[in-house]
Amino acid sequence: MVLKLITKVFRVSKALFVKSPAQEDVREHLMHPSERYRGEHRVNYETCIGCDSCNKICPTHAITMKHLPFKKQNIVPEVNLSVCIFCGLCEDVCPTKPEKSIVLSGGRYDMITGGWHEDQEQFWVNVDIPQSYIDTRLQEEEAARVKKELAAKKRAAEAALKEGKIEKKEPQIGNIDFSGGES
Repeated sequence: MVLKLITKVFRVSKALFVKSPAQEDVREHLMHPSERYRGEHRVNYETCIGCDSCNKICPTHAITMKHLPFKKQNIVPEVNLSVCIFCGLCEDVCPTKPEKSIVLSGGRYDMITGGWHEDQEQFWVNVDIPQSYIDTRLQEEEAARVKKELAAKKRAAEAALKEGKIEKKEPQIGNIDFSGGES
């Protein structure tokens, strides 16, 4: 009888002084992600070829394509993490090799919000491309365009020369008299 009384007193005192898991504030503790959680998205804009396959395969339509001012590779993916289910299909379907252009980083990513729609707007993986990269890409495209135009003009001149439409001009170097005048 005394043993039962001591056991009850011990259980009551334990309940008063030790917090149960239901009494803990879970906002202060980080949750453990599931084993299938693959992490936050990382987008490498330099290796992305703009194929749009990640956008097409996304089951929740969390990926949108951002347009760039380039002629080639003119789109890159941006991911809305508030809609994403972190399935990783976008990484699996990415065709770039040896490294993928869109990868899930692994690890943990905590998304704590007040629950308002405005708060959801901060959960985007935006591709921030430096202006210097954009400028060099545009210069490279312009140089390639000029080179292509010059090659086309050269081919046209060679074709006209073969057809006999124009005569080949020999470079004219004047006879130089080393005594001080031209002859």
